[in-house]
Amino acid sequence: MFLSEINESVRQRLDDVARIVNDGDDHAVTEVARSEVPHLVGAVWALLAEHQPNELGECPACSRGMWRWQRPWRRPTSPCKAYLSAWRALFDEARDEPRHASH
Repeated sequence: MFLSEINESVRQRLDDVARIVNDGDDHAVTEVARSEVPHLVGAVWALLAEHQPNELGECPACSRGMWRWQRPWRRPTSPCKAYLSAWRALFDEARDEPRHASH
């Protein structure tokens, strides 16, 4: 699969799940929760594993690009954007928008 096809299929799957959760009846929501939540949790864990902070508390995945291409004389910014995005999606109760990105 090409990257654009992977991107489209992931976005479509997330949109499908979000649509069922937002608009489906209780049975559909329960079924999608049982079948999809383990996959979603696994996907988040896999993404965050790539951004696990090192012994200095820096994200090796994010800092690699910054060190190599942008500003080799500066330390990476903190916190890691992947962890910050995950935290906001999971814990930022003040947000008005839904917890999923619908496109």
